[in-house]
Amino acid sequence: MDFRRSRRPPDGSATERGTLTVAVQEAAHFDRAAVSVQSGLLAAIPVVAVLAVGSIAWSAVAGVTMGAGAMLVGIAWRVRGGRPPLAVLGTDALVMSFSTFVGCVTGSLPWLHFALLCLWTLVGGLMVGLGNRGGIVGNQAIIAFVVFGRFSQPAAAAAGLAGLVLAGGLSQVLFLGLVRWPTPLKMQRSVTAAAYRTLAGLATASSETSTLPAASALDEAQSALATLTLFGDPALMTLRSLVNEGHRMRIELTAIHALLRRQSPGEDPGSADPATKAAEAMLSSAGRAMELAAQAIEGDRQAAAALPDCVRTLSAQADGLLDGREEAVPALPRRLAALAGQLRAVAALAVSAGEGGSLRERRVRRHAHRPLSGIAAGLAQLRADASLQSPAGRHALRLAVVVLAAEFISRHVPLQRGYWMVVAAATTLRPEFGATFTRGTERVIGTGLGVGLAGAIAVALHPSRAVTIVIVGLFAFAGYSVFAASFAAGFAFITALVVFLLNAISPDTLATAWARLIDTLVGGGLGLLAYALWPTWSDLPARQALADLLAAQRGYLAAILSALITGRRPEDTQMRPLARRARLARTTAESTVARSLSEPATRRIDAEQSQGLLAVMRRLIQAGHVLRLEVQDERPRQPLPGLEPLAADLDAVLTRVEGPLRARTDEANLAPAAELPDLRDRYRAFARSAPDDVRAEGVLDELDEIVDAANSLAVLVGLEPADDDASREAGAAMSSR
Repeated sequence: MDFRRSRRPPDGSATERGTLTVAVQEAAHFDRAAVSVQSGLLAAIPVVAVLAVGSIAWSAVAGVTMGAGAMLVGIAWRVRGGRPPLAVLGTDALVMSFSTFVGCVTGSLPWLHFALLCLWTLVGGLMVGLGNRGGIVGNQAIIAFVVFGRFSQPAAAAAGLAGLVLAGGLSQVLFLGLVRWPTPLKMQRSVTAAAYRTLAGLATASSETSTLPAASALDEAQSALATLTLFGDPALMTLRSLVNEGHRMRIELTAIHALLRRQSPGEDPGSADPATKAAEAMLSSAGRAMELAAQAIEGDRQAAAALPDCVRTLSAQADGLLDGREEAVPALPRRLAALAGQLRAVAALAVSAGEGGSLRERRVRRHAHRPLSGIAAGLAQLRADASLQSPAGRHALRLAVVVLAAEFISRHVPLQRGYWMVVAAATTLRPEFGATFTRGTERVIGTGLGVGLAGAIAVALHPSRAVTIVIVGLFAFAGYSVFAASFAAGFAFITALVVFLLNAISPDTLATAWARLIDTLVGGGLGLLAYALWPTWSDLPARQALADLLAAQRGYLAAILSALITGRRPEDTQMRPLARRARLARTTAESTVARSLSEPATRRIDAEQSQGLLAVMRRLIQAGHVLRLEVQDERPRQPLPGLEPLAADLDAVLTRVEGPLRARTDEANLAPAAELPDLRDRYRAFARSAPDDVRAEGVLDELDEIVDAANSLAVLVGLEPADDDASREAGAAMSSR
């Protein structure tokens, strides 16, 4: 079976229309839960403040320039929602200021200006490889270069203009940093408690529920605790300990759910055996304990008082499952007992975290975060993406061509404020098919609504400068509040904001609004046309993402099996980075496959195969989690040298499976077929010689699951494993999707 994209759409034109319809529907989607009035107010205050202060203290031009800097930095935060990433926002302000200076000082030299614009767009396009935040910073660097580059200035004046942009941008960063000063741990407690609530839901959820949301919530909490802060207290270290315990409990819950599913597959809840019912009751108690812990972290005294009793009940349930046994305890009771032990530690930490953090306890702390390592990793990613084999590289080249073409056209077509056309073309383009057409639709909808709104207000009110500042503040508040809920709605208010911002300099609102609409439509059309002429599809990146996921899981399993072979207990410092790499690879693979499946049927990855691979690799990693917890238990373990042949063959099979995923279709077809190692035979040989304690612990069950999953992966990519049962297993995995 070849792992290649499907080329059998029922009707190509119908499929194409369906794909574009999905893009339009996503553009019109409004998520009311993502509306944040508080965040909108916080982001709007600096915009109004610098606009008013700059206009009064210096000039209208200074106020508008500072307001534009604050507005763009606010967009960098609110377009994705969540808490303000101060480091990213500060970087955005600095990059925009530098781009403004370079654009202004080279504006009188068209050849140099165009050459540097090409460089700016190439680097800005590559920055999408750094994630959403990197893409926003790269995009706004291009915007600053294009917009302010139209105002050619000598070096001193260009530096002054760049300074105004920087002052406006940093006003956002400073304000958002200062408003958190009175209660610097409130946000950290909140995100830590949110992570524990997600864990509580995971404890009582179905065994098929993904653990990735819980991992993301814990990562968010860990990031909040690593953010640069000037003040702290002992509760900060307690919160970090809680996050570390949360990561361990997530792995524990994953293992427990995997063991439960294998213990009674397909059973009705009412027909489960007593041990399974007892385990499910204990998970329910664990979920209750985690919810109480979340409340205690936030300072709820009633929850803090109830938490110890809940944990004692949980411990009693764990003792009942162990039933006084000291040796040969099955894996499921042992894992549940370990979870109870972790929750006993969490109970004490949660109460301590909720009580600490008064103003008198705070003191200046040295910041241990090392930003240079993050910068080095980002530069390495940019170098890796600087190739046409990379989606980010292809996007950067296409972006450079489109922006340069739009800049050339705008300078030779009599359009008022033609730089908006260039900005629209640059911000419409995305690396993916669906995102490009969704963003283009969002900009058209938002621009039309914003222009209509601004025009109606201008006709009705004819606002003065003071009233204009108030209107700008209201539009900033509304736009920032709804940006995360709907880009189209947020962009509508920001469009109206920009129209009135420019009205403070040249009071001709209707003409400005009309120019904004025309330029945006032309620029957006150029971006969509460029993507239509040179599209890039996600089927190859999706296959590579699946290969990266398999490589990460292979490394994780190799470390676990090595610990079993040597009998040495691996440290968390060794295992956690491997587990995190596998989890991040899983997130990337799922999103890339989903993106590919949203594209036209003739260009997307094969749905059955990709979903089957994700399902089987989920089983593979869950079995690995169970074995990891076994080898990390605090008890002596004898070496298992007899496991080494199976481990070597398993690594060989998974390496072979990676080949068809990474290779192009023609390369995969030309690759010589070689016989795969017989994993089942190796497993049987080890099982015959396995010690009694290994049998009792359930290690053989997890190895059996890993062997089945590896053979199933081989079948799904078109290889022929020696185990004949693999075909049935792969078929079952695909049908379960």
